[in-house]
Amino acid sequence: MDRGSYQPRRDFGPVSPKPYDFVPLPREGVMRAKTIGHEVYKAGVFSGRLELEIAALSHLFVSGGIYGLSEDLKHPAGGVLRGCYRVGDVPAIPGASLKGVVRSIAEAVTASCIGSASRDVKDLLPRTPAKCTPELACPACSMFGVQGRLGKVAFGDALLLPGQQTALHRIPSLYRPHLSRRELPRVYFLDESRRWLKGRKFYFHGQMREEPRNEPVEVIPQGSHLTGSVDFENLTREELALLFFSLGLDGSFRLKLGGGKPACLGSLEVRPTRLRLRRPKEEFLDYGAVPEVYEGEAASRFIVGKIQEVESQARYILPEQARKLREILHYPNDRECPTGMY
Repeated sequence: MDRGSYQPRRDFGPVSPKPYDFVPLPREGVMRAKTIGHEVYKAGVFSGRLELEIAALSHLFVSGGIYGLSEDLKHPAGGVLRGCYRVGDVPAIPGASLKGVVRSIAEAVTASCIGSASRDVKDLLPRTPAKCTPELACPACSMFGVQGRLGKVAFGDALLLPGQQTALHRIPSLYRPHLSRRELPRVYFLDESRRWLKGRKFYFHGQMREEPRNEPVEVIPQGSHLTGSVDFENLTREELALLFFSLGLDGSFRLKLGGGKPACLGSLEVRPTRLRLRRPKEEFLDYGAVPEVYEGEAASRFIVGKIQEVESQARYILPEQARKLREILHYPNDRECPTGMY
């Protein structure tokens, strides 16, 4: 049989239910509009900083990309571990990981392009007439950046609070799906023709799984708390609401981040602690200009109000996509994550 011929799959036994579902692509296609960057301050836009507390609802694993001696990572001596990401000696979630998760949600619930998809995946998507540019961009590219223009949101690393320790967890073996049209599971496609992908994939929350035979990795354990921040500049009212929504700040869903998502790792809750809104134009002209500051419950009320205001218009944050995303990322979820092939 030549290499191009179809080869039947091996039988790995019963297949577990899929630990994910799809947010459908918008029927409207990609919508692009003129956007501003950092070059000018206009009336009616928002700049400032949002300070956050992040609670680990399950173990979090974001690899630092290196192996270390277990005793150097403050665990029992005698082993070599994949260590979690650190800032100095402090375990952390990198700002780039937070930004990636938030951008993926923002893309899913607006008429945005899929900027990070590989060429193989893009071949399975409906064609769009043009790419985003610095002057004409979809909602996600306008906020998070496009080639030639810096993004208007910047995520800092989220640091584990003092006095908390990491743990060890044995993540089940996970495998990336093949990216060819023939090899991707049928569940990825709208119909049997396998012409178009169903949508954007998100993993469910659920009960964590562990594989005793695998080597342990270092994780930020369930119940831990971290602090982080997001700086934003020149966001429109709609973009500000989308940022708040995509962080899950209205409490209608929780985020999934890092490695081991099919095994139900990576669930986290983001809570606002302080919101500072600046008026850069006024600050340049008036030394005594005072920013708006919201803390605690006041910050939550402001944030939820902005989300509801923009969602009620049913144009920028798309109702069908937002409903499906909330359904997938609903928390708590007592579903069991797969133990084997799925």
